[in-house]
Amino acid sequence: MRKSSKDCRADRASVNSRIQAEADAAIKAPPVMSFSAQMPAYTYTSLCPDSKLRKPPARKKVQHEA
Repeated sequence: MRKSSKDCRADRASVNSRIQAEADAAIKAPPVMSFSAQMPAYTYTSLCPDSKLRKPPARKKVQHEA
């Protein structure tokens, strides 16, 4: 059975309102506080303008139990 144009408009309106609600929730969400969101993409490379961030920090060695 084929939907009427009135039903199609109602479906489209409900989809658009749901998309708008998701967009509003994303705007109101707090900003991301991860390292990759706060630092530039070229951190720990030779292109980084901050000389302190050109070399990666020393990592702890983890011993794996056999």
